[in-house]
Amino acid sequence: MDPWLLFIPACLALNLTPGPDIFFVLSQAFSERRYAGLWAALGLGLSYLGHTLLAVVGLSALIMQSAIIFSVIKYLGAAYLLYLGWMSLRTASAFHLPQAQSSGNRRQIFYRGLMVGLLNPKVILFFLAFLPQFIRPESGSVPMQLLALGVVFTLTATLCNGAYGLLGQQLKRGLQGQKRASVMMNRLSGIIMMALGIRLIMR
Repeated sequence: MDPWLLFIPACLALNLTPGPDIFFVLSQAFSERRYAGLWAALGLGLSYLGHTLLAVVGLSALIMQSAIIFSVIKYLGAAYLLYLGWMSLRTASAFHLPQAQSSGNRRQIFYRGLMVGLLNPKVILFFLAFLPQFIRPESGSVPMQLLALGVVFTLTATLCNGAYGLLGQQLKRGLQGQKRASVMMNRLSGIIMMALGIRLIMR
């Protein structure tokens, strides 16, 4: 099976489900400054590219060193996805919309998004766990595969975050008081990650 047929839907599903990055974008979008959420999303997008480059440099040598190391990385990554999914299901609750933050100018908003993404250790772990699952050493250059996967993830994440940022005010009105819907979205996120982890282990 072509890994892209699984990778792209997984990216979209994970990026559309509300999480810390989306809540950060919404906190900017709820301010009075126009397009603040979009600039925050672009800052996060650049941070994802940074994590991609770290993954390329840090994982390529290990993956190419031996088949055993490659398998260990994949199974550890799949186990981490299962853990994230289980914790999301276990702690599923109504999410509370973030308060509007003082946005500042465009440069400050962009820089804030960049720092939020770069300094989040959970993002680093996610990249190290997620990207190697779709690598095929027999399909060519491992670094180029990691780079391509990371760029596609960055694009899908930035598009999803940007959509949340542009539609922030409408989403705020639509989500307020929707406790049951927010619980279901949290559960959906957990199910997606657990299903992905199981699928990758059994592949």
